[in-house]
Amino acid sequence: MIYQRIFHSSKNFIWIVLLISATAFGQENESENENDMETEEEFKRHKPAIFTGYSWIPQGEDEDTGEKETIFVPSIGFSYEYWFSEKWAIGTYNDVEIIKYEVERDDESSSLKRENAISLSIAGVYEVLPKWTLIAGTGLDIDKNETLPILHFATEYVILEKADTELSVSLSYNNKRFYDSFSIGLVLGKKL
Repeated sequence: MIYQRIFHSSKNFIWIVLLISATAFGQENESENENDMETEEEFKRHKPAIFTGYSWIPQGEDEDTGEKETIFVPSIGFSYEYWFSEKWAIGTYNDVEIIKYEVERDDESSSLKRENAISLSIAGVYEVLPKWTLIAGTGLDIDKNETLPILHFATEYVILEKADTELSVSLSYNNKRFYDSFSIGLVLGKKL
């Protein structure tokens, strides 16, 4: 029952993000039309964004039987990037896994329980090609049971862009002390 509610609410959140992005990309920017004569744009250094997606955890365990199973976890998050130049930035990437689950520890002595785990990371960002960035950093994965160090690796590709608003596809990998997670999702960001 709880899984149905969580996945249902996460799907609603994804639809809300898509609706907001469609509205943002569908509107005409009047000031843009007025400033067509300008040849140079002002460099935007700040980029806040929201994220929604799913994480795949291969080392999961069934709560009832304790057998190994793959778990798909809905997550939402917030990120902020500060761009030093057109190619380099530093960012903070924070998300919450909206579910309770268990994973097998490396030594197989016991299970590690995770409940609404919050991942907080800081990372360097490099724009490899226009619209495509690579992200690498470190941080913590926190919940009421245990705090784990993580290594965070990600890539984002902008699929829609209108004025200073971007909709991107994000793929990420988090290496945690006892298990790994892979994520895919949508990122809606605004350059300021």
